[in-house]
Amino acid sequence: MNRTLVLLLAACVSSLFVQANGGWIKLFDGKSLSRWRPENSATWTVENGTLVCGQSGDGWLRSDQTYADFTLKLEFKNSPGGNSGVFFRATKESKAGDPPNPAEGYELQINNEDPKWATGSIEDVIQRMSPVNPAPNQWHTYVLEARGDHISATLDGKKVLDGHDNKYKSGYLGLQHHQNMKIEFRNIELKRQ
Repeated sequence: MNRTLVLLLAACVSSLFVQANGGWIKLFDGKSLSRWRPENSATWTVENGTLVCGQSGDGWLRSDQTYADFTLKLEFKNSPGGNSGVFFRATKESKAGDPPNPAEGYELQINNEDPKWATGSIEDVIQRMSPVNPAPNQWHTYVLEARGDHISATLDGKKVLDGHDNKYKSGYLGLQHHQNMKIEFRNIELKRQ
């Protein structure tokens, strides 16, 4: 079988799988870092179906594709005092001198202790609607929607963010890790809009 035919069959199977799942694409298979690229010195591992980054350096995990308008669902578990976030519409490059961040893009915060960069906010762009304080060491669900300039999010089923910004139109997704702070992610799915 020639290579072109194999690639065409793989694309058809992938398309049928996405259609069968209501358009949702699994971005994390629970087994490997396929579809993701580590940036800088954070060390990401897969443990029992979960992406884990703990006692390592600063960095982020970048998707291998860019996305513009989408709905993203994921679960996270943050450590006490932890600081993390979910990047979207981000550049491929990291910010000079700030390795846990892309050079440009949005960050949906996971950080209960700092009111400036509070959980449920888009850093330096849109503040959350009301204070939230998801308990550490427990699983929580974020649903992030980005359509044109409209950005909204729910945390554990409660709307926490609703605003507009048009600075970034498309880019990579990312998962942030600050040095020696444990963060875990699982059940990462995306639906293009």
